[in-house]
Amino acid sequence: MRELELEEMAELFKILSDTTRLRIIERLTLHCQSVTAIASQTGLSQPLVSHHLRLLKDKGLALAERRGLFTYY
Repeated sequence: MRELELEEMAELFKILSDTTRLRIIERLTLHCQSVTAIASQTGLSQPLVSHHLRLLKDKGLALAERRGLFTYY
């Protein structure tokens, strides 16, 4: 593997090593949900869930879809 590929892989594993993000991913595999719903189900604050979802989205691990005033992941 090239060095750049290894660095990208290490960054991906770093993103997945956080238990909060894994809890969110677990919720996302069930069905498309709003940030509010994910926060309620995980017991995390909405800003914290939004932060982790942004990181997951940036790495291609979550998809976002705007529906009116809300974003669903």
